[in-house]
Amino acid sequence: MKKVILILFILLGCTGCFDYTELNDMALVSGISIDYDQNQFNVSFEILNTQNKENVETDEKVFFAYGSGASISEAFSNTSLEIADFPYMAHLKTIVISEEVAKYHVEEIIDFLIRDNHIRNIFYLTIAKNGSAYDILSHTDKNNPVTSTAIANLIDSDIYSNHIAAELNFEQFVMNIIDPRKDTYVSSIELKDNVLKLGPMAIFKKYQMQDYLTEEESATFNVINGESKEIHFKINCPNDSSKFIVLTTFNHPKSEITLENQQVTLKTEVETRIVENHCDLDFKKVSTYEQIEEKIKEKLQQNMQSVVNTSLRNESDILRIEQIYYQKYKKEVDFTKLKYNFEARAIINRNGLIFEVKS
Repeated sequence: MKKVILILFILLGCTGCFDYTELNDMALVSGISIDYDQNQFNVSFEILNTQNKENVETDEKVFFAYGSGASISEAFSNTSLEIADFPYMAHLKTIVISEEVAKYHVEEIIDFLIRDNHIRNIFYLTIAKNGSAYDILSHTDKNNPVTSTAIANLIDSDIYSNHIAAELNFEQFVMNIIDPRKDTYVSSIELKDNVLKLGPMAIFKKYQMQDYLTEEESATFNVINGESKEIHFKINCPNDSSKFIVLTTFNHPKSEITLENQQVTLKTEVETRIVENHCDLDFKKVSTYEQIEEKIKEKLQQNMQSVVNTSLRNESDILRIEQIYYQKYKKEVDFTKLKYNFEARAIINRNGLIFEVKS
């Protein structure tokens, strides 16, 4: 009897999965765009071209399927009808939504996506700034043949530029938005001069997008959160305001938010290095560095104040002040009624060579 049971287990282990689908029978969906117009959701799937080149006449890396519906589920269903193969969503990199969807239909989108067990919630949700989501997703070129991947790469990497991306995936976005004591934010994407460009962060109040931070505010927001990869400072020379010096941060900033009764203090410390110098200064003197560090400190504090002002104006608690307050005092508070202070410090790395650029 034991031998019979053992054989049955072996046979069961050798059989294929009941819902197994061959790769060639799947349509690999890498990106999705969602627009809303005239009381309808308009959806497109960016599908990877996995066909053998000998069997097709095109070299395009992707193709698109389109569908519309009065509800998001109907729009997805109608889009799937345009595909002969099974739409495989586990490979999904990016969903781009329009500003209209971001302002008025995010709750519907979340409810649908988290119920769909075919979708892994680790993709990036982004907003098409000043345009349709489809225009963004369908913008392919030789350098970026798969737009959804290009967008994900823009968010993941901000080398040689200010770190303005919101590096939270869809699951983290949802966790923020359902928390009653904090609000959320996402990256935006825009087309400028026919080139895909990472835009500033969009901020939310509950399920509704409210506004955009500026690019400088987006970079500073990442500094306040201690998540900044790189941020540039263009500072006027202490001895000549017509000339400037450019510095960039390295390492993650040391930042914290503290609360004492009704007062919030935002603190940060950044390490910087000089990358471009147009100042006629003696860099052998300690006082030179102290003067530049003081200017960076002033700039940082102004930027931190600007982030808070935008947050307060839109009643969007992206800095999770109410959550921090509740964790400390175990009671609710209106973050817009609190007082805010800002403390910043900049340290210049003096190692290595400093080159003076002649104007």
